[in-house]
Amino acid sequence: MRHQLRFTGVGGQGVLLAGEILAAAKIKQGGYGVKAATYTSQVRGGPTKVDIILDDEEILYPYANEGEIEYMLSTAQISYDQFKSGVKDGGVIVIEPNLVTPTQEDIDRWEMYAIPIISIAKEEVGNVVTQSVVALGVTVEMTQVLPNELVFETMISKVPPKFVELNKTAYELGVKYAKEAKEKGTLKTVADVEAMKAKDICAL
Repeated sequence: MRHQLRFTGVGGQGVLLAGEILAAAKIKQGGYGVKAATYTSQVRGGPTKVDIILDDEEILYPYANEGEIEYMLSTAQISYDQFKSGVKDGGVIVIEPNLVTPTQEDIDRWEMYAIPIISIAKEEVGNVVTQSVVALGVTVEMTQVLPNELVFETMISKVPPKFVELNKTAYELGVKYAKEAKEKGTLKTVADVEAMKAKDICAL
């Protein structure tokens, strides 16, 4: 089965690395996984995206089809606005509410969730660099495209030994907050997003 996912942010945000781990995990499973990165600006802060294609069959065209992407995670308004149109109607979008505000039209068009990924990495894990691993945990729980244990093992294999526990915490928190977001349900109004901004992460 083919899955098309998208991670968007800005240059300098490590969240985009989550895509590389997903592709590697699919290959480890015996399937095919590719990532196609787009950097619209070579300077730090420019909008960026990484599209991930996962398939059980050989991938002949290594790019996502615009309008058919089933899941997007975004941590920057500029890249959210630029790349959201590639998500299919009814697809799932996860936003970092402190950095992205969707329109009401967006909320009505897609299944949207707000998870403060960067805040979790900074405040709960204690290292903002782990935002990519938090995003990875969120994505695996939200999409179920790959077994949780497989993705976790793949992630850990790419981490220096001294950072294993830190990244384990980050991954587990990503899964935890994704589960809570699903239980709470999708965003209904822009006010739902506004209410999550600048709140104590522990209260979310």
